[in-house]
Amino acid sequence: MGQIKNIVLITAKGGNTSIKNKNLIEIEGKTFLGWQLAAAKEAKHIDEIFVSTECTLIKKEALKYGAKIIDRPKELAEAFTNHGDAILHGAKAAQNMLNSEIGIVTILLGNTAYNRGEDIDKTIEVLNKNEEATSCMTVWQAQDDHPYRAMKINESGYLENFLKLDSTDTNRQSYPDVYFYDQGPWSVKYSTLINSERGKTGPACWWWMGDNCIPIIRPWVTGKDVHTQLDVEMTKNWIKYQLWKI
Repeated sequence: MGQIKNIVLITAKGGNTSIKNKNLIEIEGKTFLGWQLAAAKEAKHIDEIFVSTECTLIKKEALKYGAKIIDRPKELAEAFTNHGDAILHGAKAAQNMLNSEIGIVTILLGNTAYNRGEDIDKTIEVLNKNEEATSCMTVWQAQDDHPYRAMKINESGYLENFLKLDSTDTNRQSYPDVYFYDQGPWSVKYSTLINSERGKTGPACWWWMGDNCIPIIRPWVTGKDVHTQLDVEMTKNWIKYQLWKI
């Protein structure tokens, strides 16, 4: 084995049902996948870049940026595939392709364009400073979007509380702090990732991140992936006006 390497693993499957070929939609001269690949290439702490996909078009785009291709099995590219299973497959495949030990895996989504190299580097730097940490991820703090204000539509078609709470406090500042993943970088120690077990570890549903995940709190909206045309238009403005500088 050679030196320990940090890698980026971009997950980007084809066959999208929300928007066709959404990973390859072009904005300001780059596809969504291209923006992620460019960010990975800018990151100072990344040694190798991998793209996990089953799609020929996505493979072709990834090769333009010098990324290594991981052929994702069909059963891990279905609409309801658990993302963690695809990530775990990709990390193990990357290890088999390298003649080096992997230290940290930074996972990026192929259908967002909000990340920069410095975002990736920050998660790795935070993780490296804490020996007990298993991972690091970017999050945003909920206020109006707090679970206390969540509702659902009941069988009669009326709104009711999603959570069965007695609180009628409208002062959002009084609520306990709550955070949500913002589609930014996930950086996780390779040893944590390959030993992860679904339902056993990790914050919320991100079971591959281990028990000691450090948050980087960013302002809303600092990251968003694409599921609708509105998401595409928001991303266009984010990039055109360089809103990360605000």
